[in-house]
Amino acid sequence: MADTLPLAYLPLFLHCTIGLVAARVAYGKGYDLGLWLLWGTLGGTVALVDALRRSPQLPPL
Repeated sequence: MADTLPLAYLPLFLHCTIGLVAARVAYGKGYDLGLWLLWGTLGGTVALVDALRRSPQLPPL
């Protein structure tokens, strides 16, 4: 089992990297960075799809 443990790190790393990209996309559209860092870490690919589909927020008046 110790020989296959590093193989588990690659999907985990990719999941978190995709989540960080999702947080960056959402932050660029005007959404809260802290919330999206959490959602991106937990959601990964789902968070990225969500961030890409959202429309930009209007700044408060």
